[in-house]
Amino acid sequence: MSITVFFGFFILGLMFHSALATSTYPAADDATELIVRWRLENARVSRISGVALSISGLVFAWFSAWFATVIHRTGRVQAALVTFAGGLLSALGLLLSGVLQWVAQRPENIAEAPVLHLVHQITFVLGGPMVVISLAPFVAVGGIALMSAKLLPGWLGWTGVVLGVLALGSVVMLLPEEGSLTYLVPLGRFLSLLWLTVTAVVLARHRRRGASRT
Repeated sequence: MSITVFFGFFILGLMFHSALATSTYPAADDATELIVRWRLENARVSRISGVALSISGLVFAWFSAWFATVIHRTGRVQAALVTFAGGLLSALGLLLSGVLQWVAQRPENIAEAPVLHLVHQITFVLGGPMVVISLAPFVAVGGIALMSAKLLPGWLGWTGVVLGVLALGSVVMLLPEEGSLTYLVPLGRFLSLLWLTVTAVVLARHRRRGASRT
């Protein structure tokens, strides 16, 4: 299942940035000196993580196409387009965030601390807020469409709506200059991805039951 493959590469990318690095991956608003030191100490880890995150973005685009196709088959064409657009934007954010790890590790960029800090912040915005905010229409509209088509139980459909609102609400983390609300990004991301995993399992079982009746 594509969502399982996605999680494999996504978690691998996060693992290289945390468990296998010499220290915790610097936040976007950390001191420039800390970011430069981390990049110098973890060049290979950063590049491998970038590859894993880039692949996870491509796989998520694949999953988004499947998810939108399921909705499209119910006759809800507009909902299918909205969910696919949201999923595609999330996938693009992951892909670009991963690719930019190579840019951040270029010696000429590390030598220019302000440039490195800017690239580091861009990777965070693409892989964090862009991914999570784009997940909002994906899970909310998808939840409503699949619930209306009787492909999801009511509680799971409404959970998608609530998580969509939470994911959309993570945009407020862009307001404080000091980044005090960045915790909203991982909260919205992991809860939404957990919902998508559960939903994918439910849809797969529903499809198998339908095939067994024919």
